[in-house]
Amino acid sequence: MGTSFLGLPTIGSVTEGRLSRPCRGPRLVLFLSLMAEKKGFEEFEPIFQEIKADWEQENAGDGGDADRRPFLIYVHALDSSRLGIVATDYHFHTWERVVPVPELEDLRDDIGIGGTWSEFVDYLLSSLSAGDVKLIMSGQPTSGSGATHAKLIALKSKGLPRISFSLNRVINSSANDAMADLALSLLKACKKKQNEVVRERDHSMRLMGILSSERERNDSLQKQLDALSFLSKRKAPKSKTSDKPSIASDTCNNYDSILASEMQESSEIPSTKDSHSVKISQRAAPVSRRAKVRGVSLQDIGDIDDN
Repeated sequence: MGTSFLGLPTIGSVTEGRLSRPCRGPRLVLFLSLMAEKKGFEEFEPIFQEIKADWEQENAGDGGDADRRPFLIYVHALDSSRLGIVATDYHFHTWERVVPVPELEDLRDDIGIGGTWSEFVDYLLSSLSAGDVKLIMSGQPTSGSGATHAKLIALKSKGLPRISFSLNRVINSSANDAMADLALSLLKACKKKQNEVVRERDHSMRLMGILSSERERNDSLQKQLDALSFLSKRKAPKSKTSDKPSIASDTCNNYDSILASEMQESSEIPSTKDSHSVKISQRAAPVSRRAKVRGVSLQDIGDIDDN
């Protein structure tokens, strides 16, 4: 069995200038799945933590001020395939570690975290940023050289797998470089957060301006609606009162017509009586009534003509 140019086992050997057929077993499937899953730290955000160091030995911790100084932890991506860890108290102890992707794969297998690579990176981020992070140092603090070993332990929550990294101590110029890089990275992170805060503030101010203009517009529309409703309420009684005089005038006209008709009827009744009286007065009185008239001699018209 040979090995292909990909590092995979092959069946047989190289014969007649031809490579034997590569293996199609589980290792090839695993290799292809690993190649298909992109692994790296392109979206890894830097992590800054302030913690208090603990000593591994029970009788340790009498190193004076070196035991009481807090440590600043800095976890960042050096590139797409390496993770850098720095821990320093800016005085006596400075620790660092460079963790490549293969070592993280081994750590992933050791602690038993399944899922995809992105899920593992998220778990690592949450454990180092929001979990219980401790720096455990070991050595003889009273010997003058301080601690010789350190271990960074992160626990996301109780009952979950614990992440642990062994750190290497750096001294002299290497320690100064590590502390300088940490300070500059912290400054960049603070400026980035400040710019984000400024952008969010400007965005909120724009939103507040839009909100205030909308409120003014709504208030103006509400005032217009109130004015229209007030005018409609004022117009409604006027129409009713205007109807009432029309009704009253109609009734008055009816009363006037009734009175006029009654007066006409009353005026017509005496006229008929007068006509009857006139007709009656124009009639000649009977002869018997004429003979009784005293002091008047009545003669026939024919007798007068004869005389």
